[in-house]
Amino acid sequence: MSELVFPYNNSEEVRQYGFGAKLFFLYFLNVCDWFCTQVLIDTGRFHEANPFMAWIMEYPIVGFFVKCVLPLALSIIIWLFYRVFKLGQSKFTNIVIYSGVVLYSAVIIVHIINFISLYSSN
Repeated sequence: MSELVFPYNNSEEVRQYGFGAKLFFLYFLNVCDWFCTQVLIDTGRFHEANPFMAWIMEYPIVGFFVKCVLPLALSIIIWLFYRVFKLGQSKFTNIVIYSGVVLYSAVIIVHIINFISLYSSN
């Protein structure tokens, strides 16, 4: 009788996602936030909570530039900086990126709740 055996990795090294993948995911959440915010504002029943962003979101092309184009350019510059100078992922950069992911995830959850309340009230 054969037995199914799963290999066990004794090494203490845990697979980490690459720095670029983490930056991309953070950027993806940022774009999702922009898109959801724009859709909710367009319904006329919601408004941007951040006064500075409310002013920017009044002009959709400016909002797109500030929330999508600038962060993409900044992410690419940061990623290139890490690649060119062969910098490793530090604990600090991981904390910053994961904190951003947690905060954006909370914002996306609020958007989901807003979408549910919007479409359940109709």
